Amino acid sequence: MDEGKLYLGIDYGGNAVKMGLVDSYGNLSGRTSQPTSDLLDKVACRAFAADVAEFVHGLGIYSSELGGVGLAIPGIVNHGTYMTPNVKADWPLLMQCLEQALTKTSIAVLNDANAAALGELWMGAGENARSVLLVTLGSGLGSGLIVEGQVISGGNGAAGEVGHMTVVPGGRPCKCGREGCIERYASARGIVQNFIEAGKSGEFDSSQFTNHEPANDTDALAVFDAARAGDPRGKRALAEMADKLGFALAQVACVVDPDVILLGGGIAAGADLYIDALRAAYRSYCFEACAATEIRCATLLDAAGVYGAARYAMLAAPRDKAQRDWLDPDFGL
Repeated sequence: MDEGKLYLGIDYGGNAVKMGLVDSYGNLSGRTSQPTSDLLDKVACRAFAADVAEFVHGLGIYSSELGGVGLAIPGIVNHGTYMTPNVKADWPLLMQCLEQALTKTSIAVLNDANAAALGELWMGAGENARSVLLVTLGSGLGSGLIVEGQVISGGNGAAGEVGHMTVVPGGRPCKCGREGCIERYASARGIVQNFIEAGKSGEFDSSQFTNHEPANDTDALAVFDAARAGDPRGKRALAEMADKLGFALAQVACVVDPDVILLGGGIAAGADLYIDALRAAYRSYCFEACAATEIRCATLLDAAGVYGAARYAMLAAPRDKAQRDWLDPDFGL
């Protein structure tokens, strides 16, 4: 890592692509975003790379001043192969075009949830920790895992896929082809389904039901509003979400024992309604040695991926062996 360089973080999401230039101290000197588009041929990839170069040069930065580029993508990254079912892109071609547009600047690729986790560990709610699990709660449930400062991707690129941990054997069908994944209970879709099933259970007095009804299968905001209004369906939906997510996090803690567990994504905005129940569920299920692990909300919001991608590029860049930073095993000694 060259402290005199800037690093470009690109967070390529399903709906938007966010970019920013970050220095080695975590200062963000520029940021932009644009809608996601298909990048399947040279014309599209070159056009995107030209937009990236224009963004960098528009800030008065020459390509030679870049120490590297971090590219966070929504899928599995595994030794040069990429599986991104929600985004259509020829990643090797795109990287080639980016390298050409930015004068052979090196490109480092990682999973977007891992990028967000690394960003939070570096400049967000995980600051001063060394190991962090970030759970992103949105329409689905994603997660990123950093252990002792290192991004953990696993032998198949699927490490930390908490969303597809089975919590209810034979439970709700999941898009992954299996059943009972935590994503089906603790995501926006899961919370709405919890709400619907609570209403159909016959366990509650329907006179206590409010007018807060989900408009679609991801409208968790309506469930939050229902819970705030005292609707027993909303309360049950969030209680079930907290219980099952607490169980899943307890199993992860037995394996990786993170210093902190962070909650991100749109569903984290309603954390005041369930975080105490989540913490209690986690403690009731976890191994006693892991009971003190903190669960708190992420703070970088939609900038986490940009920070993390840039940081990943820093770590991938050549550096002096004598250099010491906060990720070195003997840091502080």
